[in-house]
This record gives sequence, C-alpha cells and structure tokens, in this order.
Amino acid sequence: MAAPIALEDCSWREDATDLIERWAAEGRRFTADDLREAMRPAPTPNMIGSVFLAASRRRLIEKVADNQSRTKSRNGGHQYTWVGIPERHLQLVA
Repeated sequence: MAAPIALEDCSWREDATDLIERWAAEGRRFTADDLREAMRPAPTPNMIGSVFLAASRRRLIEKVADNQSRTKSRNGGHQYTWVGIPERHLQLVA
C-alpha cells in the first residue's frame, strides 16, 4: 500500500541527485551503498537505482567497477562503482 501523499518524502530524489552530482564533480568513486549511508532512507528501494540511472543518462557519471553490496538487506547483491565524467563537469562549470 502506498503512503499517503502527506507522509511521502517528496524531496528525496532531488537531494540524492544533488549529492551524486557533488560527488561526481569531486571525482570521488562511489556506490549505491555510499548513497544509502549518506542519505535518509529512500521512500522506496528502487528509487536508489533510478537516481543513478538518471545521472548516467545525463552523462554525469560512468561505471568503473562491479562489486557486491555491503548493505545487509541487499544480501551481497550486485552494484556498480561510479565516478564523475570530468569532461561533463567542465562543460557545466563553463
């Protein structure tokens, strides 16, 4: 059952996207586990993957490694390590 609109975290996606953009601009390597640790819980678990997919489609980040999740609820599931695409960040700054 979906949460009533008043209880839904409407700013989670925007906050997560801002954090991914900041990490990418810093040249940091990061995973979905890092996002889970740095953010409040996502309203739904699939939102985590969707913000990474959106950032990838915008060419802000790219996959650099495959690894296993450290998150207990993910039970060692697959995840990627991401890094910012330097050329893209230079275009955004200019």
